[in-house]
Amino acid sequence: MSRRAAMDMEPIVIVGGGMVGAALARDLGQRGLAVRVLEAQPPAPVAAGEPPRLRVSALNRRSLDYLESLGVRDRLDPRRLASFDRVETWDAAGGGRLVFDAGEIGLDAFGCFLENDHLQAALLASLEDTPGVTVEAPAPELTLTADENGPRLSIAGRGAVQPTLLVAADGARSRVREAAGIGVSRGDYRQHAVVATVRLDPPAGTVTWQRFTPEGPQALLPLAGGLASLVWYVDPPHARELTGRQPESLARTVEAAFPPALGRITEVLATGSFPITRLHANRYWAAGTVLVGDSAHVIHPLAGQGANLGLRDAEALARRLAEAAARGLPPDHPPTLLAYERERRRDNLLMQQTMSALHYGFTSGLGPLRRLRGLGLRAANAAGPLKRRVLAYAVSGR
Repeated sequence: MSRRAAMDMEPIVIVGGGMVGAALARDLGQRGLAVRVLEAQPPAPVAAGEPPRLRVSALNRRSLDYLESLGVRDRLDPRRLASFDRVETWDAAGGGRLVFDAGEIGLDAFGCFLENDHLQAALLASLEDTPGVTVEAPAPELTLTADENGPRLSIAGRGAVQPTLLVAADGARSRVREAAGIGVSRGDYRQHAVVATVRLDPPAGTVTWQRFTPEGPQALLPLAGGLASLVWYVDPPHARELTGRQPESLARTVEAAFPPALGRITEVLATGSFPITRLHANRYWAAGTVLVGDSAHVIHPLAGQGANLGLRDAEALARRLAEAAARGLPPDHPPTLLAYERERRRDNLLMQQTMSALHYGFTSGLGPLRRLRGLGLRAANAAGPLKRRVLAYAVSGR
């Protein structure tokens, strides 16, 4: 289909202009498809000297390459990116340790950490000069309905709209998914992640580590400017107690609970917490509707793969829709949406199940399991070819 023909079509409507929705819009626009993005709450601008915001993502090499293909990577402020080249994981109870080094697979870094808001803002800015893409942020209030003929949108002040395809990129509590009648399976880990942006002495460098304790994992994620994001998985009452502390008290508590590798916390810049849950849609599409990102799947964040999975959804869906358009097929063509689901659902489910197994395996207090954990980590650390294969998958998804 020609670019002109694609632009004359009623646009694909993406509800949600977060990282995944905005990346999908940019990709579709570059492929000549008309898109409208409706984002209810765009992020506040990130000032150049502003400390890192709490929510950060670990982008692997495949995600960074994807952003490069979208022309977005150059829009990111390099002063807000922090590369990491080494990952250390160990079991506080079982004694095993597993170390991943980027040099083992011929890379200088596994990827980088950056703030979700900064990436979202860069993606939304890229849409301003993407032909065929219209962005409304903040978007007017929406009313969503669906029937056997597909979805309907009622936009405040404008009336009803029927898109050629409605994309749910509106997160774990997706209204679009609910309106389409797509069910989900859910799970609650009964934990909160307490997150703190801190300044360390010595600085965090380029090493990220994660220690598993019976209460839950503890993690250090290096950020730009010598800062770090500390993540502590605890039960909800403990999370409330920690986030209610004064910065100095919290710093000393974290230093006492975390391993000596942490160093000294010289400043606590921000704190927060959020519940840890899992979710997976029973299917990724219905008549005229398709799901991407957190509207389709939410996994345990301990390996930092959520954003990478969502960007792979965007990449796969954009490719499938462009292939359909080239054959003269409409975006809501069921075989196209089914092909997307088959490509992505299994991969996302496997990652979700793996993260759940790690969580429950490492938080178990059973003595035999503790010993097996230690043996397993030591064996994995010594298994060169298998270890390199795991590394390659984590970096590229292949």
